[in-house]
Amino acid sequence: MTRSRQRSAQTEEIARKLEIVLAELASLRILLAAHGISTPRPLDEDYLTVQRFAVMNHISPEAVLSRIRRGKLRAEKRGGRWWVKCTVCTA
Repeated sequence: MTRSRQRSAQTEEIARKLEIVLAELASLRILLAAHGISTPRPLDEDYLTVQRFAVMNHISPEAVLSRIRRGKLRAEKRGGRWWVKCTVCTA
C-alpha cells in the first residue's frame, strides 16, 4: 500500500471514530439535560472538523488549514480545534 493510501485509510478511520464520539457526546448532552445540567451549545450541523472536511473533499487536512489561513474557507476555532463552516459540502 502506498503512503498516500495509508494516510487516506488512516484519515477515514479517524473520521469514522470521530462520528462515533460525536454521537456519544450528543447522547450525553441529552442525559445531562434530562437531569437539569446545562452544557455549552453544540456546533451547528453545518460545521465539520478539518479532518472530516478534508476526507469529504479529497484534500489533505494541511490543505484545509491553509485555506482557512488564507480566508478561502470560513471556520471557527472552538476548544483548540478548527471547525469548517460548510454551506455546500460534497459527500
